[in-house]
Amino acid sequence: MRTIFGIVAGFLLAIGAAYVHDYSVPQGSQLQIVNWDVLGNVARDETAAVRRLWDDTIGKPKPA
Repeated sequence: MRTIFGIVAGFLLAIGAAYVHDYSVPQGSQLQIVNWDVLGNVARDETAAVRRLWDDTIGKPKPA
């Protein structure tokens, strides 16, 4: 249980540190660590894919 907690805490700490760093440098700077727009697009696409998979699994009809 401690290992899982440590992994989750480390992940959140790394993402939080990157977020704080990126928003403390000027926008459009080459010093940013993460391209947050690309990350948002990837997260949205992956969420939609998981939702489609879930709907296919439980048999919901697809919207027309």
